[in-house]
Amino acid sequence: MGNTVTLSEIFTTEFMKLYTQFESIEELFSAGGFNVTTEEDYDAIPDKTIDTFVANTTNFPTWKEMLTEAADNYLRRP
Repeated sequence: MGNTVTLSEIFTTEFMKLYTQFESIEELFSAGGFNVTTEEDYDAIPDKTIDTFVANTTNFPTWKEMLTEAADNYLRRP
């Protein structure tokens, strides 16, 4: 029914280079000390912890705002 889109697909290299100091979402997670290999790993990241990291290393104040912008960009692609 629904298609699954990975974070790597949403967070393109172009997006990451434009808005962050990282080349990939995996690099961002790694630099933040977040071991994300499963959806459970992702869900276990405390919001406050990732928000602080995102605010310090990207152009976004929170993870949710970064994710929303990346998803919007993904949906606008032809």
